[in-house]
Amino acid sequence: MTKKLLIAAFISRNELEQFLKQIYTEFDVESNKVFIYENLEDDSQYVATFYINLNIGEKVFLQNYFKNALIVHKKKKTFYTINALNKLIEKEHNLDKGNIDYKNWKIDWSKFQNKIIINSNNKLVLIGLKRFFS
Repeated sequence: MTKKLLIAAFISRNELEQFLKQIYTEFDVESNKVFIYENLEDDSQYVATFYINLNIGEKVFLQNYFKNALIVHKKKKTFYTINALNKLIEKEHNLDKGNIDYKNWKIDWSKFQNKIIINSNNKLVLIGLKRFFS
């Protein structure tokens, strides 16, 4: 039995070809299953998204393969980490940190389309994305 993990990797533009070769060989990802986005906040980077399959109980340490990769989730046209989603809920609903049941709060996903929402240095970061077609 396997589980799928959605990965988002931040890649410098000059490393894209090498990165793609690596995920095709190391993780057996098909080329038509990798999506490349322009990072609208940093034009020296792309954001690549792809799924990897792991056996239940198997672990992968992404940093062993990629410098800047995260396990993310997707809702409509938005990518996010769980920690960043929790920070976004706090911000959107003016909640103080503490014992919050985050599942009880809703997000208007239309406000965050074509973005990746991450935590960086314990701060909420929203990065605009534009699909890149070569």
